[in-house]
Amino acid sequence: MIDDSAQVTDLMGKIEAQLPIPATPTSATVKQLRAQGLKIGAGRVLFIQRVFYGGDEGGIMCDVTPTKDAKSVLVISLTHLRIAPNHPLSRDIRAYQQQRIRRIAQSNR
Repeated sequence: MIDDSAQVTDLMGKIEAQLPIPATPTSATVKQLRAQGLKIGAGRVLFIQRVFYGGDEGGIMCDVTPTKDAKSVLVISLTHLRIAPNHPLSRDIRAYQQQRIRRIAQSNR
């Protein structure tokens, strides 16, 4: 198992209490979204509207759909989003991201 279920449950509860949370996609995520035809700027702020758990494959998933009348939903793994360092959850989120990235790398060996 990649994620610690207690950590995920705790972090998701904290995130839900702070919604919406501004976040920016990583540069790799921006490139991938552009390749899929989505026009998105590198510094574009997206707002996490909702979170759910996508299992070991996705981890904590974030609905960052830009508008309520959007024709499609935009869901990105929390691992591929950056939270401002001054946000109250930035340390918790960064710790989750680092641990997840480390465990994925270990499982791929």
